[in-house]
Amino acid sequence: MTGTNSESKNYRILSIHDRLNRGDVINKKEGAERYEVDERTIQRDIADLKIYLEKDFSQREIVYDRQQKGYVIKQRGEISFSDSDIFSVCKILLDSRSFSKIDMNRILDTLVMQCDDRKRIAEMIANERFYYTPPKHNKSIIDDIWKVSQSIRHQNVVDIEYVKQDGTISNYRINPVGIMFNEYYFYLIAEKNGLDQPISQVYRIDRLKKYDVTEACFDKSEKDRFKEGEFRKRVQFMYTGELKKITFKFWGDSLEAVLDRLPTAKVVSQSGKESIIEAEVYGEGVKRWLLSQCEYLEVLKPQSYRDEVKQTIKRMTNIYND
Repeated sequence: MTGTNSESKNYRILSIHDRLNRGDVINKKEGAERYEVDERTIQRDIADLKIYLEKDFSQREIVYDRQQKGYVIKQRGEISFSDSDIFSVCKILLDSRSFSKIDMNRILDTLVMQCDDRKRIAEMIANERFYYTPPKHNKSIIDDIWKVSQSIRHQNVVDIEYVKQDGTISNYRINPVGIMFNEYYFYLIAEKNGLDQPISQVYRIDRLKKYDVTEACFDKSEKDRFKEGEFRKRVQFMYTGELKKITFKFWGDSLEAVLDRLPTAKVVSQSGKESIIEAEVYGEGVKRWLLSQCEYLEVLKPQSYRDEVKQTIKRMTNIYND
């Protein structure tokens, strides 16, 4: 290695630091050979880096990993993810099919890099990763999601161009209030700007052709802020419609699955396999789910909603009668 001793040391420490951040294991013997110094010098470099991370109040620390026979960088205390945590997150991400193939591969690579046994975890997700099918839009939307989130945080009024399902483009001025993920897609929840009685509108983020953040701001107090958790309990397939309290009878195989699907649902009575369930939901989206339960569910109340479901079933039957 050329240069002064000071330059050589600076380069060596920066190189070791970069390698640790990439997830490499630093072995004293290998390090001594790579940088053409003795093992005690590598030990001192590691000690200097430990002190730097402590003084910098970093949540990371350098520790000796006996299994890998070298030094690695890890998160302190409970912040650190185990290999089983990361494996579970990878499985959820792959099953969500929410990102383009490029973005999914980058995220998975970053997660696997944090594992103690990177090779094993990579092998465990290799098949599912190879056959991963991205959503049809296959767009990189991570930066878009972040831009939307910042406009929500700062309560900026936004002008958007939105591509509808039929391909037509509409322009809106909106107040962005929340971001949701559901069934493969990320959604922006917004209210049209200037309305006295704001109504929540849902827009798929991948269909935002333009998202121009203005300097104008809207005022929404903390108590009136959009609550993603409460909204998620009542919405199905990101169809809003009118908020309703419905009652239905269910006698299918898994009552537990029904209660998980509709977080506001509660069982008001049971008789044998039949359960009477009440839930507060947005009508249009939940109707699609109710119909998916085939002959194992009957809507009871309100009567207007029961009639609406009956009319939908009649139209479906007419298709097959024809």
